[in-house]
Amino acid sequence: MKSTYTIATMTTIVLVTWLMSGQLDVPEATGDADVASTPHDDIARVQTRLSQAMPYTVKITASGQTEAKRLVKLRAESSGRIVNLPVEKGTRVKKGELLCQLALDDRQIKLDEARSNLRHARLEHQGLTKLSQQGFQGEVQIAAAEVRLIKSRANLKLQELNLAHRQILAPFEGLVQERPMNIGDYLQLGQVCAEVLDPDPILIVAHVTEQELGDITLGGDATVAIRGGVHRVGRVSFISHAGDPVTRTYRIEIEVDNSDFLLRDGLSAEVVLTQGTVMAHNASPASLSLDDAGAIGAKVVDADNIVRFIEVQIVSDTATGVWLTGLPATAEVITVGQELVFAGQQVETVPAKELNSGS
Repeated sequence: MKSTYTIATMTTIVLVTWLMSGQLDVPEATGDADVASTPHDDIARVQTRLSQAMPYTVKITASGQTEAKRLVKLRAESSGRIVNLPVEKGTRVKKGELLCQLALDDRQIKLDEARSNLRHARLEHQGLTKLSQQGFQGEVQIAAAEVRLIKSRANLKLQELNLAHRQILAPFEGLVQERPMNIGDYLQLGQVCAEVLDPDPILIVAHVTEQELGDITLGGDATVAIRGGVHRVGRVSFISHAGDPVTRTYRIEIEVDNSDFLLRDGLSAEVVLTQGTVMAHNASPASLSLDDAGAIGAKVVDADNIVRFIEVQIVSDTATGVWLTGLPATAEVITVGQELVFAGQQVETVPAKELNSGS
């Protein structure tokens, strides 16, 4: 029993002596030890990059599609049988070009009759007026003659329109999109004879967020890339004042020249709107931090090697990094170890192996 106590006591003494000798000291870290503080470091070390503000053109990119500025369904203003359809579907037409022609029927006869009735009514009115001046006609007869004269004029105008309406003309230069009727069909009043599309200028319709909306101005330039490798420059012609209730986005329209009629309605497009130039820093998103209030910022080191947190604004997110405003023109940005240090702390800086000014 005494032997057991003796062995236990000796074992305890050996363990205590070993622990006090410092044999369990943690070995120094390797690898990233130059950018992270260790238990024996008095000052934390961080990796930094010298960043210089550069001119950056702010752009807004949005997806959209082409849309014809005008699409008009030409309806008959008079009834009749179709006797002439000079253009086929898909034909390019000029303003005033004949699209549909109705049979003459009795239109010319009614017009000639209306002209004769007007001459008779005019002569009758003139004769009664002279007799009235001589005292042979009363006011009632004169008033009745005036009514007949007015009705004759109105009827003549009606017959002239009836004759003119037998021809349906293109209201503007464009393309015949649809032509649902054939020669011999009877066209009723209000029925569609043809559908004409105006592709020049063509509209590029896109939708932007409420954050982007404030940076877009009427008349501003826009670059459009359309599927098929076509690139055009246009201008903003419309900005909606009402947001889409589902997507909460706003419709914008860009007018693009299409005098060659190359662009069709419904093509996919990408719109790039240029919104001026600002001085900004290019940085990796990983170098950004959040403060206690949730604001986005970057931690920098000042001339005294003191960490400072500076709130920034992200003006663009690109494949080469984020572009930031809010930093001084020149700033030593912490790129590694920023999450291990706090504002006001003194640090030792280790420059990045490859300095990158964001160019």
